[in-house]
Amino acid sequence: MFAEGLKKVWAVRNLRRLVISRFVSNLGNGLAPVAIAFGVLELPNGDGKSLSLVMASTSLSLVLFSLLGGVIGDRFPRAWIVGGADILLALLVMANGIAYVTGNGSVILFTVVGFLSGVLNAIWYPAMSALTSDLAEPEILQDSNAATMLSSNIAMILGTAVAGVIVATIGPGWAIIIDGITFLIAGLLVYSMRSATPVAERTESSSTIHEIKTGWREFSSRRWVFLVVISFSFVVSMERAVYSVLGPLVADEKLGGPKPWSVILATWAIGSVVGVLFAAKVRPRYPIRVAIIVQFPLFLWFFSLGNTTNVYLIAIFSFFVGIAFDFFYVLWVTTLQQHIPKESLSKVMSYDVLGSLALAPIGIAVAGPIAEHYGTSPVLNVISFAFIICMAAPLLSREVRMTESK
Repeated sequence: MFAEGLKKVWAVRNLRRLVISRFVSNLGNGLAPVAIAFGVLELPNGDGKSLSLVMASTSLSLVLFSLLGGVIGDRFPRAWIVGGADILLALLVMANGIAYVTGNGSVILFTVVGFLSGVLNAIWYPAMSALTSDLAEPEILQDSNAATMLSSNIAMILGTAVAGVIVATIGPGWAIIIDGITFLIAGLLVYSMRSATPVAERTESSSTIHEIKTGWREFSSRRWVFLVVISFSFVVSMERAVYSVLGPLVADEKLGGPKPWSVILATWAIGSVVGVLFAAKVRPRYPIRVAIIVQFPLFLWFFSLGNTTNVYLIAIFSFFVGIAFDFFYVLWVTTLQQHIPKESLSKVMSYDVLGSLALAPIGIAVAGPIAEHYGTSPVLNVISFAFIICMAAPLLSREVRMTESK
């Protein structure tokens, strides 16, 4: 069933380009978490606080500019936006890597580049989330989302598998430069499809404020969307704090550095592939209910990071987290695409970004200083149990449990 779906997706020229572009880009994305985290920690003044500052800068700008990104995503050809943002991001990332290699890297430069990267991602994400619906026919929409995620996750496996080795041998700077090159290639591929993604015709011009209000009406009128996004605001804040700051600190202090952390992230990426394959084959009647229930293994990952130095055990739980996250993503995005008018989809996606990431800058910013004061283990234990509460909350709503696929 899934193989047939992939064949249908691969037969469409622009979908094929999209799948390839996500593969290339995510080769670099697999390198980035390890390269940036240990690049900052290896600076003369690098520590947990510095890492929190750098990582929080990206999340903060992503939140601040996400609504503007949604408006842009519905006003202009989405391939033009996605490709252009990737190309600009490539230049920023490569400049940061070159500065590091030449001995000019600094926490300030990482922070500035991180902030500008967040701005570009705020523009990129709403358009990218809706791009598949422009290129794919409705009957292969879920297959197209799954194929794109599958390509991304296979590349993440490869990228994260070699990230620790590259960072430990030739250094974080070169890994960052490679990341930038992959963005450039991916951006050029997507940009070439700009004529295939026209925007919906408008009978009258409307202001940015009016379009933001329109997006809010579409977003808030669906209780199931609103409640899940609010819940994930807390969940993503905790997950980003662990993924971006606490995890690298644990790896640096207790697990042996970048190589073990690379192994843990690689198993996450492998799990993501399994999650996408699973999501592509399963057509649950109540997709949001099922997608949320599957998230609970994240508790085990948080808890194991705080209570064991067994890299293989942590990696096993990381594998299940990868399954859970990408299974959720495919079902979530497909359900949004099915229920929300195409002309408002990018704006709604921007509210999804804003809500889901609203607390992430705070979580990332405080993670390092709190861990420096109390230690990583107590912080991770608190996060573990807070996660269960936040994840269970939306299931109390009947609309969340009973939203059906179309």
